[in-house]
Amino acid sequence: MPSLALFVPSWFDLAGWVGVIFAVFALMGLGRLLSLGRASPESALVAGWGGAVLVLTLWGVATPMTLRIPAVALAIAGFTGQLAPGSRLSASQWRAVGRIVALALPLLVVMVSARPSLPDTWLNLLPNAAYIYDHGFFPADARPDAHSFIAAAPYNMQLAAFMAGLVTPGFPPAAMIDLNLVFLLAAGLLLARLASGCDENRAPSWRFTALGLLLATLLNPGFDVRYHLSGYSETSVMVTVAFAGLFAARALDRIVVRRSAALDLWLMALTLAALVNIKQESISLVVGILVAAAAVALASRETARRSLPSLVLAAIPALLLYLVWRWYVLSHFALGELKPLPVEQWHVLELPLIVWNMLRAVFQHVLLFTVLAVVVGVALTRLCRHELDLSTRLVAMLAGVALVYNTALLFAYVAHFEGEMGISAHSYYRYNTHLGLLLAASIVLLARERDWRFGTMWRRVIPAILILTVLLDPFPFLRQVRFDLEIPNLRAWQSVHEAAARIADDAHLVLILPVDNGTVPPTIEGVLRYTPPRRPNVALAIEGALPADSVRADFTHALAFCTADGGGALLRRSPSGWDIETTWSYAPVPRGARWSQVLSPRALCVGR
Repeated sequence: MPSLALFVPSWFDLAGWVGVIFAVFALMGLGRLLSLGRASPESALVAGWGGAVLVLTLWGVATPMTLRIPAVALAIAGFTGQLAPGSRLSASQWRAVGRIVALALPLLVVMVSARPSLPDTWLNLLPNAAYIYDHGFFPADARPDAHSFIAAAPYNMQLAAFMAGLVTPGFPPAAMIDLNLVFLLAAGLLLARLASGCDENRAPSWRFTALGLLLATLLNPGFDVRYHLSGYSETSVMVTVAFAGLFAARALDRIVVRRSAALDLWLMALTLAALVNIKQESISLVVGILVAAAAVALASRETARRSLPSLVLAAIPALLLYLVWRWYVLSHFALGELKPLPVEQWHVLELPLIVWNMLRAVFQHVLLFTVLAVVVGVALTRLCRHELDLSTRLVAMLAGVALVYNTALLFAYVAHFEGEMGISAHSYYRYNTHLGLLLAASIVLLARERDWRFGTMWRRVIPAILILTVLLDPFPFLRQVRFDLEIPNLRAWQSVHEAAARIADDAHLVLILPVDNGTVPPTIEGVLRYTPPRRPNVALAIEGALPADSVRADFTHALAFCTADGGGALLRRSPSGWDIETTWSYAPVPRGARWSQVLSPRALCVGR
C-alpha cells in the first residue's frame, strides 16, 4: 500500500477542490434557474452543466474574446439561482445533498489528493483543459500550439473544469477527477431517489442514500475504478446517459397519462447538450437515446403523435451544439481530431476478426455484458406483453441505446480506427461502461416492482450493512482506488519535480529513455506542463542515450530516469560537455509490490 503521507492533500489540491465546489454550486444554481426551481439538486447540476456548455461553446466559436466573460456571467447567474427565493434549494433538498456527501466522505478523503494519470489524460484531456485556462479561447491551427494529440476533441468536460479554474490560484490539473467524483455522487442521489420512490422535494433516507451510492459505484456493473475515478470522460458520459435516458422515459410515461412532460423534456434537452460534446463518440449515444425514445413512443400508437414532436424539440440544443462545433473543427483545423479512414482503408475484410475481438472483450468482462443481456431480455419480454410502464420504458431505452451504440462502435472499428486499434476492437469494454448507470437505474426500477418483505431484524440490519459498506469500502481497495500512486507513476512525478525546480519555463530538455513503451514521454511532458511548478513552454526531445555535443545542440538540459546507481539525474550542457546538476534516489520497491504496466517499468528503473 502507498505511504499514507501521499494521501495528505497539498494546499494546491485543496484550492482545486474549492474551485470544483464553486463550479458545482454555480452549475446547480444555473440548473435550478433553467428549471424554474423544479429540478432536484442532482438533475439541476447536470442540466446546469448542459446550459453552461451551450453558452460557452457558442461564445468560443463565435468570437476569440475570452471565455471568462460568459463563464463569470454564468457563475453569477448560478449563484443567483442558489439564493433567489423561487429557485434556491429547500431544506429537504440540502438534506439530500448533505447525506450523499456525508456517506461519500471516506471516498472523498481518499481521493482528495488524487493526481492525473493514464495516457489519454496527458495526450489530450489535460492539454485541452489547460489551453482554454491559459488562453481563454479554443485552440485552432492558426493559434498557439495546444500540445495536444487531438486539440479539436469536444470540450464539455474541459469547460466544466474551466469554470472551476475561475477561482483557483493556477490551473487545477485534478479538476476533472474531482468533477467526476461529484457526478458520481449526483448519480448516487438519483439512484437513491429511484429506489426510495421519493420525489424531487424530499430527501431519500440514509439507507436509500447509501444504497444509491453503492449502486453508482461498487454495485454498478459498469464501474471500473481505473476509468471512473480518473480524469477520463467515462464517468461524465455514463452519468449523462443515465440522466438523459431517465428523463426521456419519464417524459414518455407522463405523455401517456396526459400529464405535462415539459420539465422532463427540458431537462432531457439540457442533459443531451451536456452529453453530445464530451467525447467524439458521444454523438452515437445521443442518437441512441433519441432513437430508443422514438421507438418506445411508437410502441403506444395513441401517444406517438404527441411524443415524437416533443422528442424532436428536445434534440435541438444538442444538435445545435454538435453542428456548431463540427463547423468550428472543420473550418479551423486541418486535422485536430480522429478522422474517418479513406474508404479503401476500411477494415471490411477484417470484420470477422473485429467481431471476434469484441466477443473476447465480452467474455473477459462477463459481469457487465451478462447483466446487460438479462435486463435487455426483460425489456423485450415486457414489450411483447405490452407492459408499458415507467420501468419498461426505461429498460427499453437501455436496450435501444445499447443496440445503436454498439452498432456505431462496430462501424467505428471498421471505418474510423487505424490499423491494430480497429482490428483489436480497442477499448470495447471501456466504451460499454458508458451504459453502466442506465443499466443500474433500470435494475432499480424493476426491483422496485417486487414486494420485498423483511422481518424487523432485517429491516434494522440491512440499513446498517449498507451504510457501513459505503463508509468502509474505499479502504480495502486503496491500492486500486489510488492507482495514480503506483511506483512507476511516483518515480515519473519525482523526476519531473526535481527537474522542474531547476529549469526555466522555456528550457530545452532531452529525455534519456533507452527503453520505453511510448507512455513515459507524454506523462513526463504532462507533469511538466500542467502540474505545479508548471513549465508550459518547455521543449522536449527523446534520445536513447546522452547525446553528443553535436546532437541536439540547442538543448540545454538532459533528464535521465535510470542512472547506473538506480536513481535519476538532471544534467546541464556546458562548453566541455554534460555536467551533472543534481541527482536523486528513488524509494525502494516494497517486497511484493504490484502495479499496472501502463508506464514502462524499466524506463523508470523498476525491475531493471
